Amino acid sequence: MMKNLLTIFVFVIIIIACKEKSSEFESNETVEYYPNKPNLIFKKTVNLTDFDSVYYFYDNGILFKKGKQFKENQKIGIWKLYDRNSNLREIREWFTINGKSRANRVWHLSEKGDTLALRYQDSIYKQKEFINDTTYFRNTNYDIVYFNRDTIKLNEPIRGYIEIGTRVLRHYPNYHVRACIATEDKNYNYDFSNTKQVKLDTFYDLTINTINQKWFEGANFNQLVVIGKYFDTTGDKTIRGFYEQYSYGPFEKDENGQTIDSIISYKTFFEKKIHVKDSLKINHSVQHI
Repeated sequence: MMKNLLTIFVFVIIIIACKEKSSEFESNETVEYYPNKPNLIFKKTVNLTDFDSVYYFYDNGILFKKGKQFKENQKIGIWKLYDRNSNLREIREWFTINGKSRANRVWHLSEKGDTLALRYQDSIYKQKEFINDTTYFRNTNYDIVYFNRDTIKLNEPIRGYIEIGTRVLRHYPNYHVRACIATEDKNYNYDFSNTKQVKLDTFYDLTINTINQKWFEGANFNQLVVIGKYFDTTGDKTIRGFYEQYSYGPFEKDENGQTIDSIISYKTFFEKKIHVKDSLKINHSVQHI
């Protein structure tokens, strides 16, 4: 009896081991190897329904970066980049704009994980395949995009604010910030490609929207935009919009002395997924006059 049990136990172990080895790479995964090192993984892609999860590896086997992309190789969301010692050194936020990937915001980190205001090095990823993997952002973005909830009722708004921590136009007078959110019935596409068809609600900073100053005592009012939105229907929703910094002139260009009316920064995009639930309730209370 003990011999039979031992045989069964060994057989189960063999089955489990074979199963683990056979599932090392699932059917929805594709793997690329280094050309001169056929046993060393360079890139692994996990093909999911709505996007792919992508992983790149150094030639020492350490993870270089990971993130998500659409099927057409468009980066989306948060990507994390590591040095050859597995230290997280950079976080990049990507959006797909008109069919192309665009770095939206970037955060630089030291080897100890501290946030760096500015990256002085050309590249910290010292491998020929990755040394040119950089963005045009050398500064860390300190802006805050905040929404108060993930689920709201049909008769209540989603509320939030945008606080500018990275003032790209700080040297110009009359500095302001505004945010735009697409309406529910004419929202942006996932890649913000339908600009001409979108209808926008615009929100201005608290030097203009003075009614909300009372909620943010001590804040820099020209760096803070309060935003909000109601929905007409229930279900899963995606809020899409952007914010930008601007300054009114007139200004003169140094090169040729040409005057310009205003200066506007690049658009920083954002999106927020929420759920709107039915708020209808039968009120059985009796009101007396």
